[in-house]
Amino acid sequence: MRKNFFGIFIGATLLLGSLPLLAVAQTEHDAVPSKINGSTTQTKTVVARIWHGQTPTNKADEYYKYLTEAGIKKIQSIPGNVGAQVFRRTDGTITEFIVISYWNSRDAIRAFAGNDIEQVHPLPKDNQYLIEPETKVKHFDVLLNQHQ
Repeated sequence: MRKNFFGIFIGATLLLGSLPLLAVAQTEHDAVPSKINGSTTQTKTVVARIWHGQTPTNKADEYYKYLTEAGIKKIQSIPGNVGAQVFRRTDGTITEFIVISYWNSRDAIRAFAGNDIEQVHPLPKDNQYLIEPETKVKHFDVLLNQHQ
């Protein structure tokens, strides 16, 4: 009886331990569970569009204000956008910004960015602020977002 219980216990432990691996293995590329902006978990692809830029630290506050007014508010008004984040990091005389905008599909990104979704769409005054503006953005499928 004790051997049977121990065998059943080990079998159940192995089975339950492998369930998360099975769930990940069966996730389809276009059905990725994501949680954005505190919404309930969705079973659909959410795409993160990531842009990076650098500005002199003495212009960082002014650029952030401009970025939110001319960039973030515009992004948030585009159909298919499901949110955005702005990150800032200062290292001496250089301040970096990372903007991550979230989209319900790459087609939604194409609707505003055109067929080459990797192409940066600079803001009109970016040349006044940015040091060596980047020409490409990156896109990633969001697999997990536990930020609340």
